[in-house]
Amino acid sequence: MTDLPTVVSIAALLAVTIAIVVQQQQARTAQAVDVRERHFELIKLMLDHPELDYNATERPPSDERKTAIGMSLWMAHWNTLWHIGQLDEKALRFNLEDLFAGAEARSWWRRVGSAWSSKGTRKERRFLTIVGEECEKAARAKPAVQLREPVKSGSGVRD
Repeated sequence: MTDLPTVVSIAALLAVTIAIVVQQQQARTAQAVDVRERHFELIKLMLDHPELDYNATERPPSDERKTAIGMSLWMAHWNTLWHIGQLDEKALRFNLEDLFAGAEARSWWRRVGSAWSSKGTRKERRFLTIVGEECEKAARAKPAVQLREPVKSGSGVRD
């Protein structure tokens, strides 16, 4: 027969396990909310400061460092999403294709890419490999025929 202390120990272990699972779920939910808020803030920042928007067709003339800051912010955002499992390889490549459509972004990445991250994890190395591949793929590609009219940054309407 099982004695009472064994039953109590098993119940306590089960309670701890349930508590850990619930905490993990709460942490993932909080992480998702944080990521969505960061994305909203990035978009808001680009609307308020079009010179930071790497994809703006009519960016006001400014210090080119501002555009580099905008690209770095987006890269950091995608990197965070990648590490928490909220951005898969297909979506990452899609975003990078858009980023590296401009020569300015490719030039920026070639300057900063090797020093952009000092993390040596396998997941980080994979992220950086994908970024490098997409940068080189865009550099080799012929300029795409423009299929849509450009959108002025912040206007929300096509010209």
